[in-house]
Amino acid sequence: MMHATAKDWTDLGTRWVGPRNFRIAPSMIDFDFTFAPIDQIIDEMRHDEEASIKSGLKATKLELATQSTANFQQLPMEQVMERPFALAHFNLARFDAPGKFLHGFGDRVLQRWQDTLAAQGFTWERCYPIIFISGKGSATNYHMDFSHVLAWQVFGTKRFCGLVDPDHWADSSVRNTYIPGELAKPTDVREEDSLCYDMRPGDKLWNVLLTPHWVEAGDEPAMSINISHGALRLNGQLSPNESELEALRAAKPGQGPTRLVKSYR
Repeated sequence: MMHATAKDWTDLGTRWVGPRNFRIAPSMIDFDFTFAPIDQIIDEMRHDEEASIKSGLKATKLELATQSTANFQQLPMEQVMERPFALAHFNLARFDAPGKFLHGFGDRVLQRWQDTLAAQGFTWERCYPIIFISGKGSATNYHMDFSHVLAWQVFGTKRFCGLVDPDHWADSSVRNTYIPGELAKPTDVREEDSLCYDMRPGDKLWNVLLTPHWVEAGDEPAMSINISHGALRLNGQLSPNESELEALRAAKPGQGPTRLVKSYR
């Protein structure tokens, strides 16, 4: 009964401050972009020097150790498509050029999203896309994001899980001292404590800043594009979790996570 969908922008304006994740109704935003087949995208990304490649194996903590780029590049694509892996890229403008798989993405997707946000009264300091591709049966393990995230499922399926009561499992003391890779999923989290959404191509989900979550792929490679937002405000107001974080930074300079600064181009 905790599953929710923002049916319009007024509804999203109520839900985005937290604490729970929610879907976004298809009628709210539709991106007009045709992607190359996923195997072509994987092949192009894995040969880029800024690609992040990890094992994708399920565990209790976020995986930080990267795998050998050379080994992954040399694998035949038919083997890549049958094995677990986690392939990510945080600088997608490198692929937004003639002959690349994201040519036109900035104008047709990212700019449209930013224009829509602005028209609804949102402002931000950063707003940029990230690609996450999970191999067969792979996972992005338990962690939190220092961003508000719009997760757009493009290929395959992913199970995107948060918690019904995030504050119970990660209160302000946990949020304000969080270090990626050090937060383990509690052993007593039950199925009824979880809030999981099965994401299929075209689905979009809003993940609330600094709330624990984990993501598991199905039985085929799956790709999502996450648009990351920082210092996001609606009519000048930060969300409670980000306001709390900014207050910590102001009161205790040098403590808490470093503010991310990044742009698309």
